[in-house]
Amino acid sequence: MSEIADRGQKTAFQVRKAFQNSPSIEWSGSAGAVYPAVRRLVAAGLLDAVAQDDKRATKHLFLTPRGRAALKAWSRDCLRSVSVGIDPFRLRSGIWLNSGDLRDESFIARLRAALEERLAAEIEDQKSEDAVEAIRIELNIRLLRMRIEWLDEAIEAAAP
Repeated sequence: MSEIADRGQKTAFQVRKAFQNSPSIEWSGSAGAVYPAVRRLVAAGLLDAVAQDDKRATKHLFLTPRGRAALKAWSRDCLRSVSVGIDPFRLRSGIWLNSGDLRDESFIARLRAALEERLAAEIEDQKSEDAVEAIRIELNIRLLRMRIEWLDEAIEAAAP
């Protein structure tokens, strides 16, 4: 719903493309995930789908008043807002420490390269995104930089 309300996506196809372009690989931008989700939101009265007069049977999506209220309530859920959520890096970091992976030069090189590649991509993306996405990207840039700093400190601590 945020893609529609805050990012100006007007069609299910545009929402799907936004999910496909997300840096979060946990999001699915597949047609089998997005289109049924949009249909469920319409059926629940959270979105309206207004048919356009074109050959593709395009429908423009709009949040209903109920949808706006639900989005606002979701965004203001402070307990969930401060949750660390699903964080693959955080979940794996203890395993890396306990298993000796942080003394494996090959693994460290791959992990550092992945972090630096993601950081470079985020910095590049920040140049062209809208104001809402720019904030999300800035927070991700800061997180990636902290992860690189943590990795350097953990490697040093793990050294024999």
